Amino acid sequence: MKRAAILVGLAVPLFLFGGCGNHGGFGQPDSGTEPDGSPFGMDGGFQPSDAAPPDGGGVTLIYAHTDTELYTLDPTTQMVVDVGPFQVGGAAAPTITDLAVNAAGDVWVNSETEIFTAQVPTSPGPVALTRVATIATGNSQAFYALGFAPAGVLGSGETLVGGDNTGTLYAIASNGSTTELGAFGTDSSGNPYELSGDIVFYTQNSEPLGLATIRSCPKGTCNESDDILAEIDVAAMQTAYQTKTPGNMNKQLLGSGTGYGRLYGVGAWNNSVYAFSRVGSSVPAQLIQIGASGTGSVLQSFPSISSGWSGAGVTTNAVITILPN
Repeated sequence: MKRAAILVGLAVPLFLFGGCGNHGGFGQPDSGTEPDGSPFGMDGGFQPSDAAPPDGGGVTLIYAHTDTELYTLDPTTQMVVDVGPFQVGGAAAPTITDLAVNAAGDVWVNSETEIFTAQVPTSPGPVALTRVATIATGNSQAFYALGFAPAGVLGSGETLVGGDNTGTLYAIASNGSTTELGAFGTDSSGNPYELSGDIVFYTQNSEPLGLATIRSCPKGTCNESDDILAEIDVAAMQTAYQTKTPGNMNKQLLGSGTGYGRLYGVGAWNNSVYAFSRVGSSVPAQLIQIGASGTGSVLQSFPSISSGWSGAGVTTNAVITILPN
């Protein structure tokens, strides 16, 4: 399994993940000022307090990141801003594999083995991380996905959910202990499906729903060129958590393939689905729109993000329309 991102909803009908529904694409990271020339933190600029407006007002910033660097997206201006490098105790942080944002707007990130809270600065600069816990792992297990399931899905409050290198989902407690929830079953040939890169949870008509990008992995060699969009079986996830018996997380496939692989981030805006592709070194990172048939098309490339996208997240406050319920 590849590096992934778990994304959860928005307080307003914007992106669940780092992207924008405007087909004109994103702006590139800027040099430290707003479009009107004002510095960050002024006149509607970069302010972490905007991240999760509790009443749905204001600008809901979307966070995205590479292995080492945090970015924000203002969906009203479609501008991506380089916030700064991740650090622990003033030194470079370990490789960050994903990011999640709770309903209060608090940013959490993870490495392959640890959970951190992130102190997002009020102007561009280092992003200080504070270690919360080591994730309880087995031999050769590494976590590449992180996100908050909304309150009421796995217990009364929000719950961190992680995905590991086998594509299995786990609920993660505050002390790092894990409860296995399950994997994504097999294809028609009996080959296992694994997470390609991302999971997103959101709420529609008060019902929690979820999406994932998955891929077929025959004989341990995964198909990295054609990820499939799937609906997560949230009811099975809840049962697995309550009974401590892992289940099948794959409720249904939405199409036979997107036509694009290594989709490390997935999100939604109204009834559209978008994904970030972390492609090879010869092709820049891309934003993909996934249509109703489950196939994708390129909306924007990011030549300045040379290391590719690793994850993203936004507040769990969301009501959007994607799947029928």
